[in-house]
Amino acid sequence: MERSHRETLSVDLLSEILLRLPVRSIIRFNCVSKSWNRLFRDPDFISRHLSTSKKNKRRLIVYYCTGTLDTPVVAMRLFVDRNLISYRDMRRQLPPHFVNRFVFNFCVEGGLVCLFDRSNSRITLSNPVTREFRVLPECNESIPHRAYTFSHTLGFGLDPLSNDYKVVHIRTYMDEDSNMQGPDHYAVYKTSTDSWRVIRHENPRLFECLGVCPNESNACANGVYYWLTDYNILAFHLGNEQFRLMDSPCGKSFGRLLPVHDRISFWDTERIEKGARTNEVWILDDEWRWTKVLKIEQPSQHFERMFGFWQDGKVLAESVTGEFLLYDLETRDCRELGVKTRVRGDLLQVYTYVESLVPIRRRNY
Repeated sequence: MERSHRETLSVDLLSEILLRLPVRSIIRFNCVSKSWNRLFRDPDFISRHLSTSKKNKRRLIVYYCTGTLDTPVVAMRLFVDRNLISYRDMRRQLPPHFVNRFVFNFCVEGGLVCLFDRSNSRITLSNPVTREFRVLPECNESIPHRAYTFSHTLGFGLDPLSNDYKVVHIRTYMDEDSNMQGPDHYAVYKTSTDSWRVIRHENPRLFECLGVCPNESNACANGVYYWLTDYNILAFHLGNEQFRLMDSPCGKSFGRLLPVHDRISFWDTERIEKGARTNEVWILDDEWRWTKVLKIEQPSQHFERMFGFWQDGKVLAESVTGEFLLYDLETRDCRELGVKTRVRGDLLQVYTYVESLVPIRRRNY
């Protein structure tokens, strides 16, 4: 009994040590023994490793456009340290059919990346660190007569009820005369079944002409995906697969939705009060009410957009001149991070990212 107890303690201690290792090290250790290989594939270990990484090893993905109007270049940096100094080329970790793409949309959640290829409307799930990816099947819902797809919008997140990753795809249709053909197409994909389900609405008019904003303005928090629209916010519960419309906190949609400690927050772009420029941050509570938690006075380099908190009370932002900045709320100092967009507001997307063992189980690259 005493020996068995010691062995159990050894296994538990070993597991705690391995939870703190980066994914690349764990992949290399797969060949140490069969028991280690089983441990690294255990869903509980994968979930605990992801939780540990979220607390201690957050990284930053910055996707932006440089170059000139004639020769544009899209860059994708992965900052690998908390001081945002060291980085590597993130595009090299994407599936091969995205490496040479000029423009694509993507969402980031739980160490996975959901990518949308605008050239052929193909959606791919990828784990950049394990180099696994899965090309999603097409959703074959029939489109309105004589209509074409005008826009695609994605949502991607983890359903906490089923522990299943899901993709939400919104398609807007127009006819040959550029008239909207509603209602929009809504479908949800489940990784566990590798299939789509088209979502029907009890009240289709409720969702007509919402004008959902681009993916970089939207986010997932605590099992709910949120999109900004022209007039309000559209929320989708990944668990029960139900939509909900809600008002924005300050009566406008000029801002960003960002996750903050498992809650969704709204960062307005700019508010002018008595000649002074300020930004406000709002948090959504459990009763679906907005509470203003922070007002940020503009530094000398005025903000075009904000991208959320980083470390030690610092905020990520883009200046009106297109510089990517780290702003210290206490000292009000700004530090440029070596990223400058070709034109302000032009294709700059910023996501926090953690390495993950979450499997895609389809194809390696």
